[in-house]
Amino acid sequence: MEKHFQFNSLEWSGWTIVSVCAVLVVLVSIILLFRYERRLVSHGIGNALIALRISALILILLTFLEPVLTWSFNTEKTGRLIVALDVSDSMNTQDRHASKLEKLQLARALKMIGNDQIDARLDRWEAAYAAGEEPAWVEESETANPEKRTQLAESRRENLETIFDEIDQMSRKEIAQKLLTNPAHPILDQLKQRGDIDLVLFAGDAVPTEQTTLENSLAEVPDQVHMELSNLSQALKAAGSGSESGNSPISGYVLLTDGRDNSQLDPVSTAEQLGQMKVPVYPVLLGSANQPKDISVSALDYPQTAFKDDKPLLKARIGTSGFEGQDVRVALMQGDQELAVKRFKSSGVSQLLEFELGSDKPGRQEYRLETDILPGETREDNNEKTFAINFVDDKSHVLLVEETARWEFRFLHNALERDKRIDLQQVLFEQPYMGLLPQPFFPNQLLINAPQPNQVADNNAEQPKPFADKDLIIIGDVSPEHVQEEHWKQIQAFVGDQGGTLVLLAGKKYLPLQHRSQTLNELLPVKDLSVVDWNQANFKVPPNERGMHLALTPEGELEPLFQFDATPDVNRDIWKNLPGHLWFLQGTLKPGATVLAYGLSPFNAPLNEERDGVIVVRQYGAGQVIWIGIDSTWRWRFRMGDRYHHRFWGQLARWAARNKASAGNEFVKFSLNKTDVDAGEIATATARWTQVYLKEHPNIKSTVEIVRAAEPDQIVASFELQTQKNNPQLQEANLPELDPGEYELRLKPSTQQPGDKEIVTPLFVHEVKTIELGNLASNPQLLTEMAESSGGKLLTPGTIDELLELIPNLNQEISNQDEVSLWDHWLILVLIMGILTVEWALRKLNGLP
Repeated sequence: MEKHFQFNSLEWSGWTIVSVCAVLVVLVSIILLFRYERRLVSHGIGNALIALRISALILILLTFLEPVLTWSFNTEKTGRLIVALDVSDSMNTQDRHASKLEKLQLARALKMIGNDQIDARLDRWEAAYAAGEEPAWVEESETANPEKRTQLAESRRENLETIFDEIDQMSRKEIAQKLLTNPAHPILDQLKQRGDIDLVLFAGDAVPTEQTTLENSLAEVPDQVHMELSNLSQALKAAGSGSESGNSPISGYVLLTDGRDNSQLDPVSTAEQLGQMKVPVYPVLLGSANQPKDISVSALDYPQTAFKDDKPLLKARIGTSGFEGQDVRVALMQGDQELAVKRFKSSGVSQLLEFELGSDKPGRQEYRLETDILPGETREDNNEKTFAINFVDDKSHVLLVEETARWEFRFLHNALERDKRIDLQQVLFEQPYMGLLPQPFFPNQLLINAPQPNQVADNNAEQPKPFADKDLIIIGDVSPEHVQEEHWKQIQAFVGDQGGTLVLLAGKKYLPLQHRSQTLNELLPVKDLSVVDWNQANFKVPPNERGMHLALTPEGELEPLFQFDATPDVNRDIWKNLPGHLWFLQGTLKPGATVLAYGLSPFNAPLNEERDGVIVVRQYGAGQVIWIGIDSTWRWRFRMGDRYHHRFWGQLARWAARNKASAGNEFVKFSLNKTDVDAGEIATATARWTQVYLKEHPNIKSTVEIVRAAEPDQIVASFELQTQKNNPQLQEANLPELDPGEYELRLKPSTQQPGDKEIVTPLFVHEVKTIELGNLASNPQLLTEMAESSGGKLLTPGTIDELLELIPNLNQEISNQDEVSLWDHWLILVLIMGILTVEWALRKLNGLP
């Protein structure tokens, strides 16, 4: 231990000079006072007084100079190394397509071949394979006999081919397992000699494990890792087993993985954060750098519900690699029946195919999309996917209300009018009318069947519901003169009591800024609206680049009405590249409102998703209100025609019809966000209570029972719905994990309701056809970025020994320093006050002033 004494104030020369000058002035004053007092008191008393005064002065000077006592000492820090093994589905791949060079390097890393005597020969073989040449199996110096040379060369070649065959039978997971626990070269045991090691298995999630698990077969892994996903970010957040070393700081991560990641997160950003904390990441790349030979059904995009006799579109993305120039056959199947076949010539990149689906009978229809298995494919379990669509014998009933035939009305009317599965009614208040026809082309009054002034009210008669047959009402830029408070109250009942969907389209003239309706204000999902106009600011740029473009929030990406492509990244790009909007009503979200799409400022202004929300939804009673803060969705047709504009509004109309058709009664609507899910996929159950019923039963609770459709008397699971704080009418909860099969979900309220009809909705859980298998190539680029961002290094099986040099010792001595400041210690104040008190008393006792 080393101790040091220092004065902090000496670092500031100005303060030191002032302190010294002040002390000199006081010292001179003390001397002058001493000379005067010598004539009044004895010599001893005078010396005692000056000694006391100088002592107090020295202590005060020391206080000004801020003396600090510091000492340093060393402590031992025990770090932890997290060794994480990827066990996702892609790690079950056998890289038979690997080059001979890669197989030879892997064989040497696994100690299947090589020793001190032949390593130089293996180096020459590697160099030959790297140059694309056949190795010289026998050197001339080994034997002069041509016959023996031929026999020896053939023997060595066959031996190497046998080793290559063994490697072809190993999955990436097995290779990782052997790298860590190989008795001939136990890397894991050698790392343990350097400090504490925590083992982790990861895929979609990460769980701790023990070395005995690695030494045994990894054919079965815990369900909670979710093998159908790869989440490298989750691996970098793993904290180990939580044993005695669990509280020790993490010194680094070793990831044995192929680099596949489909979590839609950014593992590079997570690695960069670790780098800032001096925690490096060392990925060990498993899998061949060569593109595997594989045909796969990567992703499917289809509506979960469609109308009977409708033609819903299936979009399938087919992954192809290693079969360039070959014909690929894709078949749409229903049972054993082949509905449609498409062929294309593989180019090595994914191919997007479209199939029309249809059914002339209602109900759930199951389909299967499959490709032929071509010779030499790396995997044969990713060539098909099953899916189902629920066909409904109905139409979506839509009411479109506008003031004038503005651009938004014209294109929206055309989009909905041409859709055979939409029953459209329009109201256009202001339209040219010359009186030649008995009535205008469009109805120009919004009739609500209100009681006439002279009509006697019958309290026992059921009040008319003017919009009872509607699923969706779209209100455009209507004036307060034509849509008054009584109209808004009927629209409010349509949403809150009947479970309908209301879309409010922003308008430059009237809606909603010119309205003073309390009911409209209550329905709106936003408040404090203000106009944002970019019309002149960037008018000179091309039309498709002008104005504010839209981007989807994570909540918006989950809604089917926003899905234009099966691949999330492609869908995001479509939305961001749609033509922009030059005018926008910006507002603040109300409690319970959710932003589905927000605006991207053309001038890269600071983004506030909530403040810049363009498409906002809010649950209101049994229904919902959608606010669209622009008046120009028609601009999406620029150079694209009807493709996205018609699809958006068509999907919105179907979405509204499905919501109103949810299971329930006049008091509650019960639904699932998805009726068809993969095993392990999160689904949410929702109950929406009417405001009137909730006032009568404010403490109502809802339980959901899950039963198999084939065994309705056996309850598989049950759970309670949770009331949402920002919307008491809404109760939600995620479903527990279920095995594949067909289920029914029953809503069980805590209060007795009129009637004995059960509230039931179906659920279908499918076997997981993982997106992991859509792309089997290893991803060294991603792992390199992760390593460099964290200060680590990318390794391969052949260079994994470098870990022993990169991580020399996890137990390190750390130099610590502690200090005690003397200048503000209480003892200094006591000494100064004590000295001054004694000096004062001594003066008084001797008659001095």
